[in-house]
Amino acid sequence: MSSSLSSRRLAGAAGALLCATHAQAQMLPGPVALEPVTVTASRIEQPLSQALSDVTVIDADTIERAGQSSLADLLQHTHGVDIATNGGPQTTTSVFLRGATSGHTVFLIDGQRVGGSTAGVMGLGAISLAEVERIEILRGPASGLYGADAIGGVVNIITRRPRADGPFQPRGSVGLGTWNTRKADIGLAGRLDRWTYSLSAGHARSDGYSAAKPNNPGGVYNPDRDGYELDHAAGRLGYAWRDGQEWEASFYRSRLNGRYDGSPTFDDRSVQRIESYALASRNRINDAWSSRLSVARTVDDNTSIYGPGDTGRGRFRTRQTLFAWQNDLALSAGQTLALAAERRVEDIDGTIAYAQDSRITNAAAAVYRVDLGRHHLQANLRYDHVARYGGRTTGGLSYGYDAAPGWQLTAAANTGFRLPTFNDLYYPVYGNPNLRPETSRNVEAGLRYRHAAGEASVLAYRNEIENLIQYQGYTQVANKNAVIKGVTVSATQRLGATTVRGSVDWMDPRDDNTGQMLTRRPRTALKIAADHRIGPWRLGAEWLASGYRMDNSFNATTFSNEVTRLGGYSVLNLVASYDIDRKTQVQLRWNNVTDKDYELVRGYATPGSNVFVTLTYRP
Repeated sequence: MSSSLSSRRLAGAAGALLCATHAQAQMLPGPVALEPVTVTASRIEQPLSQALSDVTVIDADTIERAGQSSLADLLQHTHGVDIATNGGPQTTTSVFLRGATSGHTVFLIDGQRVGGSTAGVMGLGAISLAEVERIEILRGPASGLYGADAIGGVVNIITRRPRADGPFQPRGSVGLGTWNTRKADIGLAGRLDRWTYSLSAGHARSDGYSAAKPNNPGGVYNPDRDGYELDHAAGRLGYAWRDGQEWEASFYRSRLNGRYDGSPTFDDRSVQRIESYALASRNRINDAWSSRLSVARTVDDNTSIYGPGDTGRGRFRTRQTLFAWQNDLALSAGQTLALAAERRVEDIDGTIAYAQDSRITNAAAAVYRVDLGRHHLQANLRYDHVARYGGRTTGGLSYGYDAAPGWQLTAAANTGFRLPTFNDLYYPVYGNPNLRPETSRNVEAGLRYRHAAGEASVLAYRNEIENLIQYQGYTQVANKNAVIKGVTVSATQRLGATTVRGSVDWMDPRDDNTGQMLTRRPRTALKIAADHRIGPWRLGAEWLASGYRMDNSFNATTFSNEVTRLGGYSVLNLVASYDIDRKTQVQLRWNNVTDKDYELVRGYATPGSNVFVTLTYRP
């Protein structure tokens, strides 16, 4: 593919998506599917069709068809999301929501914050999709809902919940693929009187491929294979002591031992642990008042082994203690109010001695929703008091107007902020304790069309980020400004046994001071997927085409940063599955069918053509 996507072709594809959806609206009603729900868009469970935000729900069926794909790969196939990886799922991976960085995205596991406070990101490769029931992606600044760091949006990873009708229901899967990749997981779930439980565990490993390429400007190329081992487990135990009154305990644990290329002679590797433990009480006080009280501890622990002995190790561990109390009130027909109080305690330790090693945030938030005929409104307001930085007030206002049956006009304005990480402030040599928090102001407007067999939308946004924290070489950190503008067109259409999904993104992410493009974000992206059911067979295809992006990488020869342009690319994936019976299925996934050679980060490899076969048992 050429180094940039043709704007004319993308515009044509976008028009085709909208026109096809509208033209086919009256064709086949097809089977009625249960409407997905979202809790992330307003902190209150609601049907996805009623959400005024730009939110996507990736359901369990889509996750199961992902095969050996990583969490980042799965996110990338939704609109407004792109990734950059340093050579595989076990290496450093960045996720860009509407052009904002991973540090601008709040990652949640079952509503609880996870991630490192030192680097400000989460090790995405340590999340196993085998433990995930659904994923909710909320795009755009959401600090008015979730506080600091939600400048780009929120990704809420919701683990499997007990769905069994009987006391004992097993599930499991095994898979094998290219690079000697192997995966296996097993789970049990049940319901007995007022008790519910689920317990699962799994293991995955792969020999992998070399993370770095011979042209790596940092001089870190090592021709060895960089594989990984991933162990994971999760569980829940719930007790409904009365109708509408429930206690629940849950946990998630994973350990990723992955190799990467950090030097040409040593077999570097990183051991990443992610843990989440939570206790929650859900109580229906009366017909109009529900309450949820929770306490959680999350851990992000990363140890890098880049040389022999203790001097060749670096460890960074973040422990977050989270307290939350939320009350949902049904004020009258069509009106709801959520009131929340939160406390977040961050503690860090490791091989680096920071000037400060803890931070406390106390917060209060309110979310008001009202539906009055054709008019729909959501207002968010939140106050965070952060140690050292004082008070921060953020909010948002979203409005929807039903212009005609199936058609809705939307508009929104939101603010956000991001705290400097402990690395930004205190890391030796380049830390800057005088950094100010980043702030953002976002406005957007859209048009949606929904019908029984699909939907389509077009959305334009502008996100202004002030005091953007960027690295100047490897010696200092500075506050700058940036503006990210974009337009997204997306559509889904069901035609009998066939479902087609597609999106087109145009984006202009720029440093407002220099006018240069922000690195590793593509200007354009086209994503199309389709699947067709033929009796017990299900056949599918995914096509992702990305325009060029700029990269800024360190050259070990000249000891300087070099700006380079990475060419556009396109990747085709194919999927086929066969239902052996109602509970058992075999699946084949073929990624990068044409063996496309491309780069997301200069000098680092991406997976070539690869195949993965899975045998699954689901009751």
